[in-house]
Amino acid sequence: MKKTLAIGIAIALVIATVFGGIYFLIWKGPQEVITTTTATTVQTFNAGYDLFKRMGKDAYQALQFEPKVTIGGETVYGPATQITEIATASKDFSHTYTYEVSWGGSTKRLELKGDFTAKAGFPVDASFMMEISEDGSKVTLHHKEPELLSSELKKLYVLKDEDGWWNKLQPKERESAQNELLRRARERALDADLKATATKNLLERLQPLQEKYSFTTESQVLP
Repeated sequence: MKKTLAIGIAIALVIATVFGGIYFLIWKGPQEVITTTTATTVQTFNAGYDLFKRMGKDAYQALQFEPKVTIGGETVYGPATQITEIATASKDFSHTYTYEVSWGGSTKRLELKGDFTAKAGFPVDASFMMEISEDGSKVTLHHKEPELLSSELKKLYVLKDEDGWWNKLQPKERESAQNELLRRARERALDADLKATATKNLLERLQPLQEKYSFTTESQVLP
C-alpha cells in the first residue's frame, strides 16, 4: 500500500513538473519575452524620437527648410515647408561661343564671352526626407541628385564682330548667337565637382548639430 502511494505521488510530481514547464513555455515564457521585446523596441524608438524633439528647430534652421522626418520607418513630421528647391553650392565661370558663316569667300564672325554664376541644389518635395535611426545615433538625408537651379549671365563681352564683304551680320543672328551662348553655358555649368560640392554642403549644414546631439550623418541619393 505504501509502495503504491509513493508511486502515485511520484507520478503526480512528474505530471505537475511537465505541465508547469508547458505552462511556462506556452504562456508565461512568451508573454515575458513579448513584454521585454516590446519594452526594448519602445525604449529604442523613444531614443530616436527624443533626438527629433531636442534638435527639431535647430535642424530646420540648419537646413533652412522643414523636411519630412521618419523614425524606424514611421513618419513623425511633415513636410511643412513651402519651398520647392534649396541651393547649396555655387560657382563662377566663363564661357565663349563663336558664330561664323562663310559664303562666296566672305566670312562673317561673331565671338561672344559671358561671365556666369551657376547655382546647384536639390528639389524639395515629398521625396526629400530626414531619417532618424531608432536609437538616435544616425541621421540620413534622402534626396534626389543635385540639379542646376540657375545659370545667371553676369556680364557679356563681344570679342569679335566682323561682317563679311557681302554677307553682313543681322540682328537675328546676334540674338541667336547670344541664346546659344546661354544654352551651352547652362550645359557646362553642372559638372561632377559642383554636384559633389552641393551634397557636401548639404551635409555640412548639420555638422554643428552632430557635435551638439552626438549623431552621425550620411546622404542617400534616391533612385
